[in-house]
Amino acid sequence: MIWSSPSLQLQAFHTHLLPPNVTRFPISLPKSQNFPKPLLTTNSKLPTVHPHLVLAKSPNSDRAPRKLEEEKFTHEGSVTESLPNGMFRVRLDNQDMIIGYISGSIRKNYIRILPGDRVRVEVSRYDSSRGRIIYRLRNTKDGSS
Repeated sequence: MIWSSPSLQLQAFHTHLLPPNVTRFPISLPKSQNFPKPLLTTNSKLPTVHPHLVLAKSPNSDRAPRKLEEEKFTHEGSVTESLPNGMFRVRLDNQDMIIGYISGSIRKNYIRILPGDRVRVEVSRYDSSRGRIIYRLRNTKDGSS
């Protein structure tokens, strides 16, 4: 026996599971006129704003424009005094005294800075009395480093 629709197949296969006094109603499929109309047809124009419409955006469109990096001056000098909390008093080659703090990469790599060491310091344009120690220069006069 060949059935024309899946709903009739479902009724025929599961009839034995129903109690004998239950009346069976045929299952009717929904008519095509009950379905909602499509959002866009071939002749219609795209609506300007629609609550269910999703538009693709480029990945960088949400990002704020990158802030330009602050201009810093790089100087070399020697550490004259060790201060608490990873700060040092540094005498630059132009004889200025500044407070230098160690950078994250020096702190991360456990580089030891002692008084007398030569260092490279980044000094901000806005506060020339403080600088970040970015590199410990190697001593070339004697064999120690």
